[in-house]
Amino acid sequence: MRIATWNMKQVAPRRPLIDRWTWMEDHVNPDVVVLTEAKVPETGPPDGWSAIWQPGGVGKKRPWGTVVAGRGVDLVEVTEIRRRLRSVPLEFEWPAVVHAADVFVDHERWGTVVGLYGITLGPDGTSIGSGRYSVEVLMEQLDPLLRSYRRNRIVIAGDFNLAPIAMIGLADDYGLIDLTASTADSRPPLDGCTGCDAGRDCGHFWTHRNSNQPGAKAQNIDYILATPDLAREVTTVTGGVGDFPDVWDFSDHAPVVADFSARI
Repeated sequence: MRIATWNMKQVAPRRPLIDRWTWMEDHVNPDVVVLTEAKVPETGPPDGWSAIWQPGGVGKKRPWGTVVAGRGVDLVEVTEIRRRLRSVPLEFEWPAVVHAADVFVDHERWGTVVGLYGITLGPDGTSIGSGRYSVEVLMEQLDPLLRSYRRNRIVIAGDFNLAPIAMIGLADDYGLIDLTASTADSRPPLDGCTGCDAGRDCGHFWTHRNSNQPGAKAQNIDYILATPDLAREVTTVTGGVGDFPDVWDFSDHAPVVADFSARI
């Protein structure tokens, strides 16, 4: 099973929407993908895909949101997540930033995939430059899911808009494993990585390019988190511009991809 996350940059697209879907299919080739700052073509998901998302996106002239899409699997929306978030001011102002789906293969549940987008706003609605506040609020609302009958085999993925140092403790607080951090020793340090823990060598991915100019800072702000049972099934974790060298032609973000040993 291949799970991926990618910010498609629908907010300021560099290529037509269908071209970005095609690039994702050809280069990432996931079974399930969380797409942030994304949308589904007006004619519906491309052939072979099913998708859970909110038409109209987050609104306020922003017709994009979070999409959970699958190919060769069946997706069933976890509707209680939408109900819980209706009472949260953050979601009321920015709907469609979180979607969750149970993933079925041959009528058996493989697990649950949650797509999350960390809005860079504080409690008063002003920009704070990171997802620190929004991710905290959204994770609190997702906590009952993590404690429910689905507490096993859960993935939470997306653009958290948080640097690696800000992710320290977040996964632990909710009993999750950060798959980038847990596999970091298998990769060379990311040259110029910003937001690392005390500047030590890291194995992070360059998933966000904050500028098209030479010397743009290497930022890792996209992640895949998993419950420990699923984390034990991980065979490889790839991502960033190092693994997807032409991605900047399509977005200012690069995918993160996790392969799991068992499809079911």
